Amino acid sequence: MSKVTFLFTHATLGRVWKQARALLPAGVELRVSNQGAPFDPALLEGCDAAYLDVTRHAGCFDQVVELAAALPLAVPGGPDTMAAMRRDDPGTRATIQAYLTAGTAEDLAHAALYLLHRAGRRAEPPPPPNPPSLAGIHHDGPAIGPVVAILFDRNSWLDGDTDTVDHCVRALQDQGLGALALYCEAELARRLGEDGHPLEHLLRPALPRLAAIWNLSAMHGRLDLDGGGPFARFGVPVFQLLRHWTGPESGWRAAPEGVSPMAVAFSVTRPELVGCVDPTLVAATTRDADDLRRSAPIADQIARLAGRTRAWADLRGKPNAEKRVAIMVHNPPCKALEATIGSAAALDGLASTVRVLHRLKAEGYTVEAPPADGAELLDLFLSRKAISEFRWTNVEEIVAKGGALTFVDEDTYRADFDTLSAEIRENVDRAWGAFPAKSMVHRPKDGPPRLVVTGLRFGNVMVMTDPKRGCYGPRCDGEVCRILHEPDIPPPHHWLATYWFLQREADALIHMGAESALEYLPGKRVGLSEDCYSTISLGNLPSLYPFLVNSPGEGLIAKRRGRAVMVDHLSAPVARADRLGRHWDRIEDTHRQYLAADGGRRLTLAHTLRTELVGLGLLADDADDAAQALAIDQLPRRLQALRGRKLAVGRHTLGVVPGEEWRDLYVAEAGRDPDAVRAGLAQVGAELDTLVRALAGGFVEPGPGGHLSRGRVDILPTGRNFYGVDLALLPTEAACTVGAALGEKLLNAYLADEGEWPRTISLTLWSSDAFQADGELSAQALWLLGCRPTRDSNGRVSGVEAIPAEEMVLSTPDGPRNRPRIDVMMQMSGVVRDTLPELYALFDRAVALVAALDEPDTDNFVRAHVRDREAELAATLGDLPAAALRRLARARLFSATSGAYGSGISLALDAAAWRDDTDLAEVLVNWSGHAYDGDGRAMPDGAVVLTEYAHLLRRTDIAFQKQATPDHDLLSISSYLDIQGGTAAAKRGLGGGTMRLYWGDTHSPDGAQVRTVKEELSQSLAATLLNPDWLEMSKGRGYAGARDVAERTNRLFGWSATTHQVDKAQFDAVHDRYVADRANREWLRATNPYALEEVTRRLLEAQARGLWDAGDERLAALHAAVLETEGDMEDRMGSAGGEFQGSSVDVLTRDRVEEWSYDFRLR
Repeated sequence: MSKVTFLFTHATLGRVWKQARALLPAGVELRVSNQGAPFDPALLEGCDAAYLDVTRHAGCFDQVVELAAALPLAVPGGPDTMAAMRRDDPGTRATIQAYLTAGTAEDLAHAALYLLHRAGRRAEPPPPPNPPSLAGIHHDGPAIGPVVAILFDRNSWLDGDTDTVDHCVRALQDQGLGALALYCEAELARRLGEDGHPLEHLLRPALPRLAAIWNLSAMHGRLDLDGGGPFARFGVPVFQLLRHWTGPESGWRAAPEGVSPMAVAFSVTRPELVGCVDPTLVAATTRDADDLRRSAPIADQIARLAGRTRAWADLRGKPNAEKRVAIMVHNPPCKALEATIGSAAALDGLASTVRVLHRLKAEGYTVEAPPADGAELLDLFLSRKAISEFRWTNVEEIVAKGGALTFVDEDTYRADFDTLSAEIRENVDRAWGAFPAKSMVHRPKDGPPRLVVTGLRFGNVMVMTDPKRGCYGPRCDGEVCRILHEPDIPPPHHWLATYWFLQREADALIHMGAESALEYLPGKRVGLSEDCYSTISLGNLPSLYPFLVNSPGEGLIAKRRGRAVMVDHLSAPVARADRLGRHWDRIEDTHRQYLAADGGRRLTLAHTLRTELVGLGLLADDADDAAQALAIDQLPRRLQALRGRKLAVGRHTLGVVPGEEWRDLYVAEAGRDPDAVRAGLAQVGAELDTLVRALAGGFVEPGPGGHLSRGRVDILPTGRNFYGVDLALLPTEAACTVGAALGEKLLNAYLADEGEWPRTISLTLWSSDAFQADGELSAQALWLLGCRPTRDSNGRVSGVEAIPAEEMVLSTPDGPRNRPRIDVMMQMSGVVRDTLPELYALFDRAVALVAALDEPDTDNFVRAHVRDREAELAATLGDLPAAALRRLARARLFSATSGAYGSGISLALDAAAWRDDTDLAEVLVNWSGHAYDGDGRAMPDGAVVLTEYAHLLRRTDIAFQKQATPDHDLLSISSYLDIQGGTAAAKRGLGGGTMRLYWGDTHSPDGAQVRTVKEELSQSLAATLLNPDWLEMSKGRGYAGARDVAERTNRLFGWSATTHQVDKAQFDAVHDRYVADRANREWLRATNPYALEEVTRRLLEAQARGLWDAGDERLAALHAAVLETEGDMEDRMGSAGGEFQGSSVDVLTRDRVEEWSYDFRLR
């Protein structure tokens, strides 16, 4: 008996293989399987010959490679097996692949016989392969009207597995669209874009009517083509269709992740490289009567995609003058909502919106009386209060001032709401109450209540702000902040009503800049269903998204969960901080004079320097002479550190080519190839061109995302549909070197501070680690564990290995020292959880490997902790299986629950929904304490897992975070304090005491740097809020500059609340510069009074909570400023009536809010 095995990446040609088996002569046993099926070693044991095409993603990969080494003949069929297997036979592989390409039952039987011939088991070779039919037409629709091409794999056609394709054809026809279904062999499909390609020939007759392409294969086209990739020549959107390969429809519907990590890698990530959009799952997998896997169409998914495709096709055919467009500018709640209209990462959202309005008018859209600039647009929003209700805005004022675009009554709302599944309707009503609930409800005297949708109308173009996603009412506190109570709470009725209004009244939606709450609504990670809230919100509405090219991770979420077609835009210009250091020049000059002076002049100069140090927050105003002398002595070093920092010195405006001054900054940031940078910048005007083309139903060319500071000149020109990176290469060799340097400096810092090894370290992993830093922090985590990546012959990461104990050496100031394996807990952002499974799977494997090493406890803290914790858990959770106990004991990957994002800490701080560290600990544990395994699945037994997370936090010695981009600092965004600050507060709240907090910086020209969070806070504050030159730059930005002042003050408060590492001198200095200084206060009052109100309210709260001792004089000045601001606000509101919160800080915690219920509680 001769035995031959074929092992593929996925099930294919099941019926044809069955027919082939019947054609084989007696004495030949044929085995065919795929990596998605449970792997049985018997598949290869005793085998005479095998053809193996599996990927390194497969759990069986290592075992397959090992077993293959013992076979008489094993032919690697794919790049991963070719790289991993020590032997290869290219000639045999080419012949086998030719048989497989031919694809008939006869050819497959001959493939098996040829393998046996090459293995010496059969004397004669079989006949050569038959000529294949590589591409052809499966269905051709009528020759009138818009047509959609469906591209699918030839194997499905050969195998008669076309039910899904046929269903797609009918769904498109139901929408009045023609369908042209074309099959193509996979290898040939990868060459789409080459001259004379058969698919292009088959498509040519339909090109004049072509409206879209549906790509039902994992990938079509060459990835190395210039000019926009293989699909650019067709000029239409290319929708990516997905299949749930591992089971029936019910399994996909039940899975919170939606699509498996392997399916994402092949069926989402690779197609994104060639410009595919809107990944939609349209089929599952069932078994027929012969137990063969078949594609099973999912009717509602296909119908939805057909409806969306119809909407995009309409954009191609509808005259511009008739098109209706909505532009959504961001308006983050939870801060001073009225102060943040038009917020967008690195983008001037208001000015960009005005440019779009004028461009659309020039293109023939009906745009009436567009504002002249961003300031005029802002004035319209605020004068009409065309925003959501918040502290200083209620529905009565909105309606009175004309801010309502429309009103939604119950009948109109029910017409949409009642189409939802019963489960979704129940979830929304449970969370918010029945219609109209409490958000944006207008109650006229002469009619029933109705919901208010706000915004501005300029003819056929509406400009709106984001509806509030997780709170309600004209206030911000622990009661109305419902998302704080439930991280995955459904959006409120008002949110749904707003988006349903857009579905009725707009032909396309533009979200202006990063980032919206839409893509972060509860639902599956990839392959969303009709019950996912972003699908419910958008319906069939085409969504376009100008998005920061620096942020591919967040952008992938918007593409995959928010169905956005990206139009990436340029980042903000970045410069060394000494560009804003004229005031520092004067201080340094005074310091030089001080050093050369003596007597009375020296005392006078010392007094001058003292004033400057107080203004920088580096010296308390009541400091004694010794403290003053030390601060003066340290001043040159501190100023030198400040000068080397990087700061954003402006905001990009969509489609505006940077002027010469900014061009020079971008060239300096890139650090190489200045001619290419300048050429790319000269084409930035294409951002608006691309947006206009997309609004006409056109194709948006793909391009890479990334950061210029990392030398990524290829991100230029912007105005493209960006994609991510090849995760298989991460962490790179260079990143491993940087990660080791970070690890060494972190351990040395802790040894210097504490005199002993840290046993447990918490690292915060963001998507920027992959998309901007090549995996530096991931490499640092492996290094701390005492591991390193292994790589195949192509340099792709294939696994991890333990660094031998004798190589575990740390270089210290006192000489080399043997180091232990440190226990590491990885706190992942929700974006990482959803987009980077390969990266964190590597860490999970490393933890398991190190925990299993037979080493002394003093050398391996991971092993000691896991063993001891497993014993403790067995004593309290003895009913759990031993394997589950061990998995729980070594859980080290944590994030928010599926469908939720963030840590909740900023929400609690912004809403003043906390009394002490215990409250903050509860928030962090319930939000971020959900454990995941290496394939991205959440571990079961939620309450037990939360308790385990709390146990880990309690004994964590260090919380470490790495700077994401060179222009970021601790006060730039709230996300830094969410985990690192939250972890510090949580440890105290859990009774674990204080932990050390460190900050990593790999953007310094001096190499990787590690410093304390306290020092980084001091530098961040001195370089921005307390830097007169930074303030002057901010004043030039008007309302947005004032918003930056308020947001940084708010984050300073947050760091104080969570870490207790903000000094009185620093709060004093902020107060003195923005409240006591009349000129600066008047600027805030005139430019953005809501920002001034935020500053004064946060400072008062810091005083009230004991975080800052303001003193009588400052406190009196602060109260006076608050009263003045409140008077201004009330004058602005007029006599509309209604209740509002104003400047009141109402501390409402879980024990005072009935709806607020957590699984993990400390009291």
